[in-house]
Amino acid sequence: MVKIFFCGIASLVIIGMVSFQLPLNEVKRFYVAVNGKDINNGSINQPFATLEAAQKAVRSIKKNGIFAAIEVVIKGGTYYLNQTIEFTAEDSGSVLTPIIWKAAAGEKVVLSGGRRFTGKWQKNSQGIWYTEVAESKGWVRDIDNLEMYSKTPNGPLNFRELFVNGKRAIRARYPNVNKGNPFLYAISSSNNQLLIDTGKVKKSWGNEIDAQINIVPRWRFFNQWNDVVSVDPEKSSIKIGPREQQGEIDKGSWFWIEGVKEELDMPGEWYLDHLEGRLYYKPLQGENPNNSEIIAPFLNRIFYLKGDLEKNLFVKHISFQGFDFKHTTFTLGQIEARVHTDCAVMFENAKNCNITDCHFENIGGYALWLHLDSRNNVFDNNSVKNSGGGGVLLTGSRLSYMDDSKIYTPGEKAAKVFPILNRITRNKVEHCGKIRYYGGGVHIDSRPASMAMEPGNYIAHNHFRDLSRNGIFAFRNQGGNVVEFNEINDCMQTTIDGAAIHFATMNRLSAPNFILNNYLYDIWGYQQLVSGSPRRTLANGIFLDWATSNTTVKNNVIYNTGDKEIKPIMGNWNLDIQNNLSSKTKIAAFLPLEIGPNGTASNCIYIEQLRNTGGVITSSDNKFLRYSGNWENKKISGMRNLFKYNCQQAASTVQAKVTYQLPVNESGKYKVCLMYFPDEKNASNATITIQTANGIEKMEWNFRKGDPLGFATRVGEYFFEKDKPATLTISNENANGYIIADAVGIIKQQ
Repeated sequence: MVKIFFCGIASLVIIGMVSFQLPLNEVKRFYVAVNGKDINNGSINQPFATLEAAQKAVRSIKKNGIFAAIEVVIKGGTYYLNQTIEFTAEDSGSVLTPIIWKAAAGEKVVLSGGRRFTGKWQKNSQGIWYTEVAESKGWVRDIDNLEMYSKTPNGPLNFRELFVNGKRAIRARYPNVNKGNPFLYAISSSNNQLLIDTGKVKKSWGNEIDAQINIVPRWRFFNQWNDVVSVDPEKSSIKIGPREQQGEIDKGSWFWIEGVKEELDMPGEWYLDHLEGRLYYKPLQGENPNNSEIIAPFLNRIFYLKGDLEKNLFVKHISFQGFDFKHTTFTLGQIEARVHTDCAVMFENAKNCNITDCHFENIGGYALWLHLDSRNNVFDNNSVKNSGGGGVLLTGSRLSYMDDSKIYTPGEKAAKVFPILNRITRNKVEHCGKIRYYGGGVHIDSRPASMAMEPGNYIAHNHFRDLSRNGIFAFRNQGGNVVEFNEINDCMQTTIDGAAIHFATMNRLSAPNFILNNYLYDIWGYQQLVSGSPRRTLANGIFLDWATSNTTVKNNVIYNTGDKEIKPIMGNWNLDIQNNLSSKTKIAAFLPLEIGPNGTASNCIYIEQLRNTGGVITSSDNKFLRYSGNWENKKISGMRNLFKYNCQQAASTVQAKVTYQLPVNESGKYKVCLMYFPDEKNASNATITIQTANGIEKMEWNFRKGDPLGFATRVGEYFFEKDKPATLTISNENANGYIIADAVGIIKQQ
C-alpha cells in the first residue's frame, strides 16, 4: 500500500481541491456577523448582517472586473435564514480566483433553515404546554400535488419536524414509540387503503388535516409517507391519498400514524394545531419549554448551486468550509421511493466545488445532493448526524426503476448527464434515515445507459454507521466507481434486502467497479413481525445485485451479516472476487490504521481502468436509430409490479425493421449484445443483420428466449473499424411473432 498517494480518479479531484489553496497575490474578503448591518461595507470592522448582502457584494466586484480570490468570512453565531441562498453561474470563481465561503477561524457558525420559537409557553390542565404560532393558521393540505422546493416558502407555516434542545422530538403518534410493539400491521392487500385488526382505528384520526402514516409496504426495502384522507372505525380501515402510493400495502406491512392531536400523550411528543394556531408540546421530565431551544424547520435547502445545463452555464470553483448546517424540512410526494430529493445543500450542474470540514445535523434529507452534470466536486472531512435521509445523493434526470418514465428534470441535455468524477472522502455519517429509510452514507442512483461505460466516483476513507439502509448504494448503469478503505457498520436497521455496499447496476456492460479494503460489520436487516419481534434477514456485506458485472471485490473484511458476506445474483459477468475475509464473529480489518477518515492509503486505480470502450443504445435514442414500419410501445411489469418497463415492438403483419448505429470510436473486436424481455408472443425467427468491417453477417434470432429480466444477451463478437459503417438491424421479414426494439450494447474486447 502507498501512503498519501492517490492516483486516477482521486488525483483528478485533489488537483481541484488544491486549487482553492494556491498562494494568491490578492484576496478580497467580506465579513458577515450576527450584529452586523447590511448597509455596512462588509469589512471586518463593518460586517454585513446577512449572507445575501455578502453575495451581492461578491457579484458586484466580479462585475467590476476585479481579478482576485474572494473569501466570505462568517463570524460565529446562529444565522436563521429567511430564504435559500441560491448560487448561479455569476457567483462562480475560477482556478486562480476561487470563491470561498468559510466560518471564521475557531468560531462556530450555524446556518439554520429553521424558526426558533421565542414566545411564552403556557401549561394546560393536562400538563401539556403550548405557545401561539399565529402564522400557522389557515394552512391547507394539498393531497393531489407534490410538495416542492421553494427558495422562499410562502403561505401559512407548516412543519412535520421539531427539534427540542438539539434533538428531534416525536410528532404525536400511535402507537407510542415506548410500546413493546410500536407498530400497526395491515391485514390485507391494497394500494390506497389499509385494513387492520378490528377496533384499532379511531374516529379522531380522520378529522386531522395533516395526519400521515409512515409505512413499509411490500418488498420491505423502503418506506412511504401517505396522507390519511379518511377512516372507517367500523371497518377498521384507513384510506390514504394519491401521493406516494409507491408500493402495494400487503398483509404484514407495518406502520404508525402521526400528526394526531388525540395521541399527544407521551413525554417528548408535540402537535401543531392549524385551527388554533398553536404548537403543543409534552415535555420530558425536568424540561421547561420556556428554558429550551425549540426550532421547527422552515427551508428545504440552505445552499443551492444552480447551474443551467440548457444554456451551458455551470457553477464553478465555489468552496464552503467549516459551517454547521441545521434544521431543514422534508417534503411529501416523492416520485420514487428509492430516491428522495430533500437536502441541506444541492449542487446542480456544478463543477470543481467543495464542501469541507462542515457538520450537518437535524436535517430533513441528505446533507449533499449532486444532480445532473456535476463533476470534480469534493465532499471531504464532513460529519452528518441525525439526517432524515443520509450523507450524499447523486442523481440524473430520471428516477424510475428500470425504464425512463419518472422524469425529475426534463430536457434532452438533462437526460444524457450524471454526476461523475466526484470525490467523497473522510466523512462520518451516522444515525441517519430518520424520515426516509431508503438512504445511506452515499446513494448513487440511475444514470443514462449512454454513460454506463464512463468513469464514476471515488468513495474512500469514510465511516458510515447506524443507518436505516445501505452504507453505499450504486444503481442502474453505474460503473467506474472506486469504493475503498471505508468502515461501515450497524446498517440495514429498518429495512431488508440490501447491504453495507450494494451495487445493482442492471447492466452487464458497465465500466469496471472496484470494491477494495473495506471493513463491514454488524449488518442487520430487520423485518418487523406482528408479534413485535423483528426477524433478521436479507442483509449482506457486499451485494452485487441485478446482474452487476465487471466488478473487482478484494481485501474486504466482513462479519456479522444477516445473510451473505458477499452475494452476487442475477447472472453477473466478469467478477473478480478474491482475498476477502469473513466471519460470524468479530474480526479485525487487514489494515486497521488505514480504514476510515484517518487513513491515507489508496489502491491506486488509474482512470484508464475505470472505463469500457463501446456503448449502449436504447430504443429511445432516436439520434442513433432508424425505424420503419409500424412500431408500438410495449409496457412490461415484473416481480409483482416492483418494476415497470417500456420498449418498442412490431407485429409481423406489416413489414418493419429498426437499425441501430453502433458507437464504434476505436477499431477492434467487440462483443455485441441485445437487451430485451423474452415473451412467447415474440418471434422465434427474427432476422438480425450486422454490418461489420469485414462485411455483412445475417442470422436468425429467437426473441422468445433470452435473459428473463432483460439484461444483456450475447449475440457474438465482431470486428469494427472507426469511421466505417457499423450497424445492427432487426427485421420482421417472415417472422412468426413480434420483434423487439429495446437496447443494443457493444463492448470492446481486450
